[in-house]
Amino acid sequence: MRAPTTILRSLPLRRLQPAVSPLPEKTRFDRELTAELDALRSQGDQIGLAQMLDAAIATQKIASDSLVKISHKNDVDRVAVDKYLEDNVEILDACNYFMDKMEHINKYVETLRGVLHLVDRGGSGAATATRVLELLDSCQGFEKRCKNMENNRGKCLKKMLRQKLCHKTDKLSEAMCGSKAMALMCCRFLELGLSFDTKRGLPLMKLSQPVSSSWLRLLEELAKEEEKKKQVQRRRCWSELQQTVAAARELKEQMKEKAKREKEMKYAVERVKMSCKELEHGVEIVEERVKILYKSLIDVRMSLLGILSQTSTAFRSD
Repeated sequence: MRAPTTILRSLPLRRLQPAVSPLPEKTRFDRELTAELDALRSQGDQIGLAQMLDAAIATQKIASDSLVKISHKNDVDRVAVDKYLEDNVEILDACNYFMDKMEHINKYVETLRGVLHLVDRGGSGAATATRVLELLDSCQGFEKRCKNMENNRGKCLKKMLRQKLCHKTDKLSEAMCGSKAMALMCCRFLELGLSFDTKRGLPLMKLSQPVSSSWLRLLEELAKEEEKKKQVQRRRCWSELQQTVAAARELKEQMKEKAKREKEMKYAVERVKMSCKELEHGVEIVEERVKILYKSLIDVRMSLLGILSQTSTAFRSD
């Protein structure tokens, strides 16, 4: 008879595999928002305000659809919902703030149109030149007022971006987190892209760890990429604004030495014309999308209020 140790050695041994917990099944919200962010990131440096707004709008639609399908139970985290609703109001206020900024930009362009009108009339007198310089000075006044607006009203946005986004696994929390995260990321792009201050900076959003959802990981990567390439992103976001500002300043310098630099001044005038046209077109596109984002955020808000209302009704009936 063989010794027990010899017998044990002769038995076939199976390698023990460590127990691995199955990955949580992806929700429809996760799949749809991940696809949206994949499409956004695939554009690389071409991501601009219109693209970011489209992604934020699509996210609100995904969130609204998800909320409609959530069963209304008594154990809804009312504290989390109330927090979202509070932040939702601030984001809606931010949308109004951006609309005000674009109104100032439109007035800025309108003033430049007045400059171009005087120059095109061909007036060569000292009075015309003086009036043109006065209008160009007022353009710089618009720049200062917009910067003051950013410093004052932009404080609320900075505060929102500093908050930590807490993501939970339940469908309600996921929809609220996704809605708010994408809206805030979009607000960050808008604040940088609509700024007359080329050195303006904003804090990055703080995402909860560990990151479990695919879309949240992608959003975190997008935020990190945006920080690394913020100067590129700023140009992509709103190059028309900075081009117009630079063209207006160049024209002002040329007007001061009109007699000496006739050809250079003509070039500066054409540059302002082209920049104004592009800027007006860009403002029109962004304004329309900000309005749609505003309405989409209202839709999410109404869905959540409906959940709270039905939860309260169910609680009273019990």
